[in-house]
Amino acid sequence: MDNTNYIALSRQMALWKQMDVLSNNMANMNTSGFKQDEALFTSYLVQTPEAEGIGSTPLYFTEDFGTFQNFAEGAIVETGNVFDLAIKGDAFFCLETKAGEMYTRKGQFSLNSDGMLVSNEGDIVLSENNEPLIFAPGETEITISESGDVMTENGLIGRLKLVSFEDNQKLLKVAGTMFENVDGNNMQVGNNNAIVAQGAVEKSNVNAIEEMTRLIKVQRSYEYVQQMIDQEHDRLSNTISTYAQLA
Repeated sequence: MDNTNYIALSRQMALWKQMDVLSNNMANMNTSGFKQDEALFTSYLVQTPEAEGIGSTPLYFTEDFGTFQNFAEGAIVETGNVFDLAIKGDAFFCLETKAGEMYTRKGQFSLNSDGMLVSNEGDIVLSENNEPLIFAPGETEITISESGDVMTENGLIGRLKLVSFEDNQKLLKVAGTMFENVDGNNMQVGNNNAIVAQGAVEKSNVNAIEEMTRLIKVQRSYEYVQQMIDQEHDRLSNTISTYAQLA
């Protein structure tokens, strides 16, 4: 395989990765708290013997550079559900999972059979004391303040553990809406100027029309590169056949 095909294939692999990311964004455009991903690529320069000398240029391949997470705030939509919570500002809810403490912007919560506040997946929502928020049977007057204080007619239960990070881009997405922190990325608990809105959820920050347009463009680019590869294959085949007839 010659350099032309190698370069084309590197571009095609990058486009495939981008299609995968865009498709995942589209699939989660109605998922509360979902944060859009964007694939990043760069040029990878390769020096070859043919690239040496005056007028010659090195080869540039497309390299998968990583994924950028767009943490822009999604629209806040009122639901009227007491246990639906949205965060206005740069902060995350804390969940106790089987894999350890995780962080999310998806505030669709409910009570489990033990009266604990949990996520849709059954993970425990933590308070600032790293303990579950437990409601007594029959408590109905449930209020969650902008600062995250959880109260009922019987008094204060606790305060939601809201955290912010030194660099959100260092967070690892381990599931659709859950993130894991890494060593060295400082985390701050509370006092982050974030506001909790009760009876509301934060929608996905994916723009459906924009993502669909990008997906169509990427698909067309992929098809164009495939067409170029096919044409190059035909050219080489015809060249070999011509030389074979002259031999």
